[in-house]
Amino acid sequence: MQLLTTTPRSVAPAASGARSAAAPAPAACLRASSSQRSAPGTQRQQLGAAQQRVQQRNGVVAARRPAAARRLHVAASTANYGGEWATPRDSYVTVGLAHCFAKGEDGKLQDQYVIEPITANALECMKAGGKTSFLHVFSMRLGEALEKNKASFPEEFAIGSFCEEYETRCDSCARTWMRPHALDNLLDIVPLGQMKGGFNYSVSDKRVLNADNIVNDDDNIKQDISIDVYGRKTKEEAAAAISAKDAPAAAPAAPAAAEEDDMDALLSV
Repeated sequence: MQLLTTTPRSVAPAASGARSAAAPAPAACLRASSSQRSAPGTQRQQLGAAQQRVQQRNGVVAARRPAAARRLHVAASTANYGGEWATPRDSYVTVGLAHCFAKGEDGKLQDQYVIEPITANALECMKAGGKTSFLHVFSMRLGEALEKNKASFPEEFAIGSFCEEYETRCDSCARTWMRPHALDNLLDIVPLGQMKGGFNYSVSDKRVLNADNIVNDDDNIKQDISIDVYGRKTKEEAAAAISAKDAPAAAPAAPAAAEEDDMDALLSV
């Protein structure tokens, strides 16, 4: 019995000491609670930093420009449009000599020959037999075309003058020749450094360079009556009904004139 009573007494102080050692101090509890309260904000910052690193690794700019900076960037890009070409200078491009016309002060048309680039799909249409005002087509590198040196062109191009926005159009046309269809099927129409003619040349539809485009009501596209949405069919039916009413009133006039002629014939006898 004494052993049973002494054992708990000896264990109890040890247990109480363990509880006192495990229990944190009040200051430590405050520090722990404050750190736990600030943990979500720290995690959000860490996640935001991680997302920025991922976006930068994927080539995405995390921070956007302010609205004013974006407007300045767009304005600068617009002002510098055409100043620097991104198309490689050794790109393939075709340039043609077109027979155009210019209206003089007396109103008469005068011949005007223009040097202008040709897109890949336009040259494909010319090869298929479409009408064109181009007399000759010459293929060259984009860098040579942008120099605007007539010595780089065949002699037939000496009579021509370069078209408006020549550099911009050359760059645009060169990019059409970089498409897969053009690279696989159209480069043999005019091999690089060669000139070709014999297309379906025609000036029946004259290209007048300084023509004034005056728009009038005759240029409006008339809608088919089957898909009428303006009520033209109703108006035409109403007009036909009115003309049908007027027709019977005019018809008896003819018999009356015939009767008068018969009466005159009887009286004359």
